[in-house]
Amino acid sequence: MRRLQIAGVALATALVAASAALGAAPKPPAQLQISAVGRLPFPERGYVVDLPAGAAVVKGHVRVSENGIGIGVFTFDALSTSGVSYGTVLAIDASDSMKGKAEAGALAAASSFVQQRTTSQEIGVIAFNSGVHVVQIPTIDAGQLHRAVSQPPHLAYGTHIFDAVEGSLQLLAKEKISAGSIVLLSDGTDVGSTATLQKVVSAARNQHVRIFTVGLKSGTYDPTTLRTLALRTGGAYAAATSAPQLATIYSQLGNRLSREYLLQYRSLAPPGSSVDVSVTLNGIGTSTTHYVAPSPSELPPYHRPFIRVFVMSGWSLFLLALIVGGLIAGAVWVVARSTGSNVVSRIRAFAAHADKHEETPRDRDAEWRRRANRVRVSGSTAARGWLGRLDEQIDIGRIKASSTTIVVVTAASTLLAVIILGTISPLFALAGFITPWLSRAWVRRQVKKVRDEFAEQLPPNLQVLASGLRAGFTLLGATVAMVENASEPSKSELGRAVTDEQLGVPLEEALRRVSVRMASRDLEQVAMLAELLRTTGGNAAEVLDVIVGTVRERQDIRRLVRTLTTQGRMARWILTGLPIFAGLAFWALQPAIVGPMWRSVAGQFALLVAAMLVAAGSFAIQKIIEIEV
Repeated sequence: MRRLQIAGVALATALVAASAALGAAPKPPAQLQISAVGRLPFPERGYVVDLPAGAAVVKGHVRVSENGIGIGVFTFDALSTSGVSYGTVLAIDASDSMKGKAEAGALAAASSFVQQRTTSQEIGVIAFNSGVHVVQIPTIDAGQLHRAVSQPPHLAYGTHIFDAVEGSLQLLAKEKISAGSIVLLSDGTDVGSTATLQKVVSAARNQHVRIFTVGLKSGTYDPTTLRTLALRTGGAYAAATSAPQLATIYSQLGNRLSREYLLQYRSLAPPGSSVDVSVTLNGIGTSTTHYVAPSPSELPPYHRPFIRVFVMSGWSLFLLALIVGGLIAGAVWVVARSTGSNVVSRIRAFAAHADKHEETPRDRDAEWRRRANRVRVSGSTAARGWLGRLDEQIDIGRIKASSTTIVVVTAASTLLAVIILGTISPLFALAGFITPWLSRAWVRRQVKKVRDEFAEQLPPNLQVLASGLRAGFTLLGATVAMVENASEPSKSELGRAVTDEQLGVPLEEALRRVSVRMASRDLEQVAMLAELLRTTGGNAAEVLDVIVGTVRERQDIRRLVRTLTTQGRMARWILTGLPIFAGLAFWALQPAIVGPMWRSVAGQFALLVAAMLVAAGSFAIQKIIEIEV
């Protein structure tokens, strides 16, 4: 009977101890709890959702509202897989009263907490007594964490609980932890802290950090401080009657913090408004919180770029009106200004040639230099530098505009392109200076088109010239007959040679000038034939037949080369357009990913460099496939 009494007493004692141990553990929340996440720029909002014990939820069972208005688009994922940085700082009391079993139990509890963490959860460790000592900054390295919690801290006098909380908050802020928490262990009350309870609670709320406190009962233990810290920051308080109970408490805390969820959405609340947030989980419950949407005065100051401010102001319209008015006035002046004829200058340049009978090649060169000087003095467009060359190209390309008009329009277009692209980015404004190059390329394309037509018409024209010579015409007469039967542009260009001959220029020299204008080496052979016919004579018709055959064969080779390089030309345009099309397609499909490239300076610079490389590649391919015959 006595043995039964002893066994009953032992069983009762064990039950009481077990119940005490279970009651000391921090219980999971009885209902749904939410805590705001820091470091998210408004209007982005995030909340850590703490579920009751044994609760499971899916996104379809979650409802979110602000001021009664439902939020349709949000994410609800496990905190460990959300991509948001989250972590915990373990603050361990290292005062003299923790010496012995309390210190060993604290380290075992910290090790148990580390074992419960997820791979993405950062954990830091600090020890506090009369000062705050960082043992390990927040990290996910398991090896560093195990070393940090296995080495006993240096014990000293003092229990600066509030300073430890302040140091933990600073450590979380320094490591840029968005969803942070603090687990603080102490066996006494605060002694000697420079920070105050109100200060650290306010700082924790501002950083959206929860504080979980664990008290180890001792002779100087006072639960009021720890319980207040946990209650006013949204955490939880637990008490342990002995050091071995700490491992169980920390293990449950680690398990709880590793099973939290993150709710994220984009708020529609206007700045400065008061917002009531409600989160409801079907079958679990509802939790509410409150915040004030940041007003513009609380956000970093935003300075609009000068170009954007200028464009949006009335001064931009005034400048645009001035530019348009200037273009209209310039166009009217160009149209009203008489273009005149260059026949007088040509007669003046070649008039002295009529008095010359016999000249040596050296005398002829000296005479042409004197004529060029007279042309330059007379103001001929051919001697006015790049503007004169532009006039010549406009004349060859049959462009119905003067060089002044093209220069004015190109300058205005360049300015307009720089202004428009500058509103997007100053770097893009540099692309506006490509406008003169585009204008020059267009003029050259028109010139090439006329010269290609002249080259295609040359063989039948020379055939007419040979037929005229066989019929008994002089070379000049046969040339006149060829001009009368030619089509444009051959009619106009060869007519210039006839006109120059009538003004006193030798026919071969006049033909050479036309060959230079049309970049035609085939016509240069005809000019050589004319010079030989004038100096030595001979059967010019037979020689022309040989020249015509040579020209036709050369044209056949040109057509063959153009056919063989068709694939290269097509590849050039495909390779040039593919990056542009792909970039626009990616932008249309994923604007959130590609959009920052357009807005950041580094992305804009990369796009500018890419455009330059694409243009350089296109130019290189063009040079490869252009084979001169």
